Amino acid sequence: MRYQLKESTQQLTLSDKRPLNLTRQFKLHETAIQVALFACGLLSIFTTLGIILVLGNESIAFFTRDQWVNSNRAILSDMDEGTTVFAVEPGKALEAVKESGVIRVGQEIMEVHEFQNNQFDIAVLGAGGGFKRFCALDVELAELGVKRPQIVIASRPAKQSEIDRCHSVGVNPLAFQVGTDALAITVSADHDFISELSFAELRQVFGEAELWSDVRPDWPREAIQLVIPVEDNGAFDFFVEAVIANDPAAMLAKDPIMSEDDNQLVGSIHRNPYAIGFFGYTYYLANREKLRILRLNEVEPSAATVEDGSYALTRPLFIYSDADIMREQPQVKAFIGYNLNHVNDIIADIGYLPPSAEAQAKARSEWLRATGAADTPSVNPAKVSGPLIVAGSSTLFPLTERITELFVDDGYLPRFEVRRGLRGEHTIAPHRAGLAVEYNDRPTLLEFFTNTNWIPAIGEFGVIPLINATLMTSAIAMLVALPLGLGAAVYLSEYASPRVRSTLKPVLEILAGIPTVVYGYFALTFMTPLLRGIFGVEVVNIYNTASAGIVVGILIIPLVSSMSEDALHAVPQALREASYGLGATKLETVIKVVVPAALSGILAAFIVAVSRAIGETMIVAIAAGAGPNFSFNPFDSAETMTGHIARISGGDLSYDSIDYNSIFAIGLTLFLMTFSLNVLSRVIISRFREAY
Repeated sequence: MRYQLKESTQQLTLSDKRPLNLTRQFKLHETAIQVALFACGLLSIFTTLGIILVLGNESIAFFTRDQWVNSNRAILSDMDEGTTVFAVEPGKALEAVKESGVIRVGQEIMEVHEFQNNQFDIAVLGAGGGFKRFCALDVELAELGVKRPQIVIASRPAKQSEIDRCHSVGVNPLAFQVGTDALAITVSADHDFISELSFAELRQVFGEAELWSDVRPDWPREAIQLVIPVEDNGAFDFFVEAVIANDPAAMLAKDPIMSEDDNQLVGSIHRNPYAIGFFGYTYYLANREKLRILRLNEVEPSAATVEDGSYALTRPLFIYSDADIMREQPQVKAFIGYNLNHVNDIIADIGYLPPSAEAQAKARSEWLRATGAADTPSVNPAKVSGPLIVAGSSTLFPLTERITELFVDDGYLPRFEVRRGLRGEHTIAPHRAGLAVEYNDRPTLLEFFTNTNWIPAIGEFGVIPLINATLMTSAIAMLVALPLGLGAAVYLSEYASPRVRSTLKPVLEILAGIPTVVYGYFALTFMTPLLRGIFGVEVVNIYNTASAGIVVGILIIPLVSSMSEDALHAVPQALREASYGLGATKLETVIKVVVPAALSGILAAFIVAVSRAIGETMIVAIAAGAGPNFSFNPFDSAETMTGHIARISGGDLSYDSIDYNSIFAIGLTLFLMTFSLNVLSRVIISRFREAY
């Protein structure tokens, strides 16, 4: 049979037969399928691009858009259109408000001209501790991370050694007596065998006596438990000087309970019927139902006995400052003047006595001399600006605290001076009291990738804790999945019979169909108790990255085994037979021939598995913990990137908020991590791919 080609018609003609037409014929169903596949491809591309654009746009907004954060302060009075200075609720210092330079009240944006963060910082350190900090070198204060107090409150006069120390750093302590206190000797209310002591017996109790019966034979043969202030406390110094002649060795040798917190001393005495202690009279008055006060030489401390001097353990109360500090920081001058003016009005309610008329006159004279004022102190707290730092005696703390409350009530409050209508005159509007003051906070890329705290509520935006937890759970998952998955793949490819392989592989892949929420509760209810049983409940938290990572590893075993098995199965049988022909065993063939030949596919499986572990959400959201925590301990709770996104996006999250935008910044970071892994996967495949 003969064929011939006719050039004019390009038809293949069979002799004595009709011509065959080989041109492509239109088929509707094939064209429809091609169009559908092309549309799916385009849709996939545009969907991916859309996701990237949304992530990028919202992430850019996270770093560039006005992000309004609640300052936890509210305006305290109504604002009309002309108000430019207003007070806000006092509270913890918030320098971010000042640094941002722009605030918002309601929907009106204002420029901060001045922010006066008026507030008190009172540290109870004991009189000695207050003077130590007041007279410290600048470098010592820097090491402690504190500022020099402007005022020291003391339940005793400054010691000469403390004055000398202050002079050495250029500080000249100036004393203002504000009251008189009695030292109360107290026992528990359950202590029923004693009501008074002589001075000699008091020295015995706090000196050489070990048992109560050592003081009086009819008292119990029970050990005396001393409860006393710490050595920096003014009450300690006063007692040592007035009672045991500046020799506290015997008292300290009896292992007393010591604290700088008088409330703790009260509790220790109340709980032990054989305890005895001392502290300021005001703390006894506040705890009379728990304690019994002892008469001393038949005299009980009271306003009358302290004033007439019949009660021996009385002491003056002082506030100290420095003349230069008072002149350079007017708020210090104002507060001390306010204190001198109002202390007599409240001191009796606190449980102290006012100073004598002579002491009051001396204090006022010292204030006038230090400040250079010509008249007695007259202070309007509403016009006072600047922070006040106080440190010292717990005895004087209740009185100082009450004075500060009055100072605040009279107008010493944080205040803003602003320029209204920053975004145009039309934005100026009246505002009712109670509206929150918000400040503008824009995170930076440097902060985002270096800060180790993620606390959006206070403007801390460091993604490192989330990345760290994500990588930890992923690393634990890969330690589980890689050896087990590769082992299963080698068995199925090289050792299992075709029947076993066709049965086990689908069964193994069924694991991938189990909902991840089930895996999450499996981690929480089985894996975590197992780890706690092995390592101890004190070591392993209920929520921890170890159990989450292990179960994520179990989840991705089918992925690793299936892809690795496919890569191993694709290795030509001829390579195996050649290895056997050279005398290699089956194990040697697997390790030295098959696995290296399939290396590109195995590595690709590993990288895809890592991407899957990084992107896992439900398991880590349920089992790893809620709340970012920068920790390398796998038994601590820590929140991953996906877990954090799932947690905060499920709450009442405002669309126009920094928290909302932060989700996309975290999501973009997660996308870049997985994208980088996929690019790495392609590089590895092309680098190690073998052609047969």
